[in-house]
Order: sequence, then C-alpha cells, then structure tokens
Amino acid sequence: MQESLQVTLVNEESFRRYLYSIFIEELQKAKEDVGTNKKILNQMEISEHLGVSPTSIREYEKLGLPFSQIGKRKFYDVDKIRQWLSGQHID
Repeated sequence: MQESLQVTLVNEESFRRYLYSIFIEELQKAKEDVGTNKKILNQMEISEHLGVSPTSIREYEKLGLPFSQIGKRKFYDVDKIRQWLSGQHID
C-alpha cells in the first residue's frame, strides 16, 4: 500500500527542511562509506587530498607542514594542515 504525498504552499517549507535533513544524513553516510571524512591521512592520502605530489608534501614538511610519525610512517591531521596552509603566504 503506497501513501500519496501532497505538497502545498502551506507545508512546502516544512517539506523542504525534511528533504534537506534526509539529504544531509545520506551524504554523511556516503562520506563515511568512502572514507572522505577521515581526519588523519597518510602521505599518499594527504597528497591526493591537496592535489599535489608526495614529493611536494615532503618539500612542504621542510617548510613546516605539521605531521606525526610512527616509525617510518607519517600521518597528517587534516585540520592542522588546513590551519598551516591558511597561514602561508606566497611571495
């Protein structure tokens, strides 16, 4: 049994808010499914995230790009990277 839905000008805004909340919830689930909401990335992931090569990431590290290291593996906090980038100036 299917129910019909009628949208009128009286309830249009309420309906829009409802659809928006469903969309946001599903978008968050999709992000979690593909891992785009990760806060800590490895070197390859951060280079892909920023659209630069891993070599550029290593060069940025020399300029102060923040990272953590466990053994030989490096990890990058997306929020700290964003803060660092916003403080950089191009000469």
